[in-house]
Amino acid sequence: MKKFTENDIISYYDSTEVHYRRFWKFEQSLGLHYGVWDKTNKTLADAILNTNALLAEIGLLNSSDYVLDAGCGVGGSSIFIAKKFGCKIVGITLSEKQVKTAAAQSEKHSVSDITSFQAMSYYNTSFDDNTFDVVWAIESFQTAADKNLFFKEVRRILKPGGRLLIGDVCKAYSYSIDDSVVMQEMINGWAMSDILTFSEIEASAAPFGFSVFNSLDVTKKVYPSVNRIFAASILGMYGTFFYILYKRVSCFSKKDLYNLYKAGSYFSRRHYRTGLAQYFAYHKKLWKYYLIALRVQK
Repeated sequence: MKKFTENDIISYYDSTEVHYRRFWKFEQSLGLHYGVWDKTNKTLADAILNTNALLAEIGLLNSSDYVLDAGCGVGGSSIFIAKKFGCKIVGITLSEKQVKTAAAQSEKHSVSDITSFQAMSYYNTSFDDNTFDVVWAIESFQTAADKNLFFKEVRRILKPGGRLLIGDVCKAYSYSIDDSVVMQEMINGWAMSDILTFSEIEASAAPFGFSVFNSLDVTKKVYPSVNRIFAASILGMYGTFFYILYKRVSCFSKKDLYNLYKAGSYFSRRHYRTGLAQYFAYHKKLWKYYLIALRVQK
C-alpha cells in the first residue's frame, strides 16, 4: 500500500487546482468535492452546493454552532456555512496556497468577519480542548493516512456532545486496496493511502467516544458527478497526448519531451488517470459515497 505524507497532499492540491478551476465550476461553487444531484439541481455547481446542504441537514447545523472545517480546501464549505447559517467558522488546510484563496473568497462573499483560515494539520491543531461544536470534514477524512490520529484530535477539540460531519468516498465492502489496481489508481491519484467502509468508520470512531446518529448513502446521486469527472479526464488524456505530439513535431527531442513530462508533479501528470479510475471502480461497485453525522458522548 502506497503511503502519502502531508507534503504529498499539499503537492496534490496545489498542482491540480488549475484542473478544478477549468472543469469543476470552481468559481461558482468553490467546492472540490462530488456533487450530490437531485431533481432540484440544474447545474454541477448546484449539485456541489447540495452536498454541503445535505451534510449540514443531517448534522443538525445551526446558527449557534462554532465550526471547524477540517481540510477546508479553498474555503467553499466554510463560506457556504457562514452564508446559510451565520456560524462562526475556522477552516484549516495544509496548503498555504489554499489559505490565501479561501481568505480572498471569504472577502468576496462578505463573510470574512465570521470566517478565518489557517495552514494547519488536523492531526495536531493549536486549538484548546472542547473548543468546537462541530468538526466538518468533507472529502478530507479518508485522506488521513492515520484515521485514529484524526479521531483522537477531533475528540479533543470537540465540546462534549459535539458533532463530526463527514462526506466521503468509502469502500463498498471490506477488501484490501492492494488487491484492486483500479482502486489504487483512483485513491492514490488523490493522495489517499487507504479508505474505510462505512462500518469500519463506525468501528474506528467508537473507541474515541463517537457514534453515528444520522447518515445518507448518496452513491447513486453522485453518479452524474462521476460521469463529469470521467468526461473531463478523457479531455485531459487527449489534451496531454496532442500537447506532446505538438511538441514532438516542433522539433523537441525525446529527451526534451521526457523532461517536460517529468516537470509536472506526480499528481498533475496522472490526474486524468484518477478520473478514469473512479468511473471504472464505480461501475465495478468498489466504492460508495456517504454523508455521515457522528456525535461524541457527553
